[in-house]
Amino acid sequence: MTRISSTLRACMLAIALALFPATARAADAEPVLERCLVSLMEEAKVPAREAGVLEELLAREGDAIKRGDVIAKIDDNQPQMERRKAKAEHDQAVAKAESDVDVRYAVAAEKVAQIEYEKAAESDRKVPGSVTRVELNRLQLNEQKSELQIEQAQLEKKVSTMAAISKGVEVDAAENAIERRLIKSPLDGVVVQVFPHQGEWMQPGDPLARVVRKDKLRVEAYVDSTRWNPEQVSDRPVTAEVVLADNRRERFKGRIVFTSPIVESGGDYRVFAEVENRQIEGTQQWLLRAGQTATLIIHSKESPLPPVRK
Repeated sequence: MTRISSTLRACMLAIALALFPATARAADAEPVLERCLVSLMEEAKVPAREAGVLEELLAREGDAIKRGDVIAKIDDNQPQMERRKAKAEHDQAVAKAESDVDVRYAVAAEKVAQIEYEKAAESDRKVPGSVTRVELNRLQLNEQKSELQIEQAQLEKKVSTMAAISKGVEVDAAENAIERRLIKSPLDGVVVQVFPHQGEWMQPGDPLARVVRKDKLRVEAYVDSTRWNPEQVSDRPVTAEVVLADNRRERFKGRIVFTSPIVESGGDYRVFAEVENRQIEGTQQWLLRAGQTATLIIHSKESPLPPVRK
């Protein structure tokens, strides 16, 4: 009985020693998450902003475009004419505002009126009664009128300057109306769908094209909250591995950009990783595609990466 007990204890000790390193290794292991969903990080259904006929359609499905590239143009004949009209009126208002002819004329007229009054007053002082009181009053009033005409000319110049500014705003509004008829891509990406055809009537808000970003994709995964705390995975570098159709395995580098504060009913919490995609050499095709499943390795032993600047 003693021999059996000793043998049993020895076996139990051996099992414990064998299991302890494995348990330690499991605790220290980096998260390896299976069947993670690859999805788009950015996409946009680019809308028309103004009503009109679709005059030009410059993009097709599969085209790679940059942010700000024009992908379509709506007829802009009306705002072009409004711009020309506003520009002509603006130029006229500017010319009037810059001219000081009226002010200089008013100043010269005031000097003449002043000289006339001073001469009449001096003549009356030398020879009393040589200039009637009525004439002196008329000349004095004429001088005061000329002073007021200077103020009036200065006021009209100021009003002309304000009118030029107002006409400049009308030019800007017309140019904005033209700009709004240029439909541009809001992001770098690939056109995956074009909705209307050239010559169709567009209403504001009608979708024209769907553009998706391909150089970066999102990998969504769930982490076991009983094994890894959020601080062990947040902002950590990751490697996403995908098996392609020919059983070739491709790896993509990235980082954790979102760690959910909520533990869901199964005991897992959700994380998002952004990974860098790459094109097949010599083609326009991308290796990683939305809808694929990936294995996500979170390098929890490495230091967190610096925050991403928005």
